[in-house]
Amino acid sequence: MRKKDILVVDDDELVCNSLREMLGIEGYEVDSTLDGMDALQKLRETKYSLILSDIRMPSIDGIELLKEVRGNSIDSLLIFITGHGHIDGAVEAIKLGAYDYITKPIDDLRLKLTIKRALEQKQLLASIRSLKKKIRPWELDERIIIKDRKMTELLDIIHMVSDTMATILITGESGTGKSMLAKYIHRHSMRSDGPYVELSCGTLAETLLESELFGHVRGAFTNAMRDKKGKFEEAGGGTIFLDDINCASLNCQIKLLRVLQEKIFERVGGNESIPTDVRIITATNTPLTEEVEKKRFREDLYHRINVVSLFIPPLRERLGDIEPLIEYFIKRFNEAHNKKVRGISKSALQLCYNFQWPGNVRQLENVIERSVILAQGDFIIPEGLPEELRQDPMRSVESEDLTLAVAVAEAEKRILFRCLKQNNWNRQTTAQMLGISRTTLFNKMRQHQIEDPRKNNETYN
Repeated sequence: MRKKDILVVDDDELVCNSLREMLGIEGYEVDSTLDGMDALQKLRETKYSLILSDIRMPSIDGIELLKEVRGNSIDSLLIFITGHGHIDGAVEAIKLGAYDYITKPIDDLRLKLTIKRALEQKQLLASIRSLKKKIRPWELDERIIIKDRKMTELLDIIHMVSDTMATILITGESGTGKSMLAKYIHRHSMRSDGPYVELSCGTLAETLLESELFGHVRGAFTNAMRDKKGKFEEAGGGTIFLDDINCASLNCQIKLLRVLQEKIFERVGGNESIPTDVRIITATNTPLTEEVEKKRFREDLYHRINVVSLFIPPLRERLGDIEPLIEYFIKRFNEAHNKKVRGISKSALQLCYNFQWPGNVRQLENVIERSVILAQGDFIIPEGLPEELRQDPMRSVESEDLTLAVAVAEAEKRILFRCLKQNNWNRQTTAQMLGISRTTLFNKMRQHQIEDPRKNNETYN
């Protein structure tokens, strides 16, 4: 498509010629037309930065032209030319999205200044859009709090698949943020304007789960007093997130498989086939491959929902996220509980790094809320953390269920982590302290997935 600066639209040939000549002298590339219909045709063939249009014209007036421009997502600013008796129409046009209006008789200087400002604004908006394309979308979303490399790499993958219709399976331990991630995918998908519906398959009995998913007809079971829509109908045109998908019964799995294959379902107790248009995201904290082997989960359904698999690492493997998450939770709970905690002390933060976080981000959130509520000073200190965090972290490896090899590996990981923290993550100094080479230390850090939380985990000191 060709590009030009300005399209002049006015049914007065004298005005058209005058404006085209004046703006041409100013250095603009200008086209003109006497008719609104012809203007629409030109807009299909040429990309104009600005449209300069009369409001009162035959066939299509300026307001209709503006609506067509906006309705067809034409990226052109529009300035109206209007007589004094038509000011109200020009003001209404501004409300509909026009950039500005100029009254007749036209003041050449004012027109030039208005055009200059409009084109400068358009250039600025184009620069902002270009910058946003270079910035990862999750960096613009305040609800996503991450710095750890594992999570930034995961969200880069999500950015690639969000705008597709691919079915997604999210895996990870409880409390890692699977529901949050599903909502994020929906917000950044082509279905973001549609509904987002969430349901945990592990909280309902088989009959109730099928009713919640597919709806039911009156009389389908006891207390079914009226027809009811299910989540798949509610999510039409949007996204449905099914958490704890491993808890769905085999009978329910068969119905889910049909939805994925044929895009239709029937309400419980009904015979009418209902079409559905939803994007399905599922999640589980249980390895589905093991459930398939034990015949508790259908293999064909597993392959259907596992088109794109996203694994959220546990918090103990995302050390880089701990501090920013704590800062976010402190700010949030300050506002919620009318507190003024400024931050967390270094010693308390160290305890958070050392802890295993079996409940992951959800547990960290609860710990920080408690600490903010009970804080008596400006900072969260070790004494303000739960006792389990203040205990010797080596106790976490004391278990009759652990093999000697696992216990030794856990102990080595703890020692490495403590020494690295003590030496401000300087590998050379830490290697000398431990009596090993720098290369050996680096390999052990990779083996135990120990990463420097201070520098976005991109390099080690």
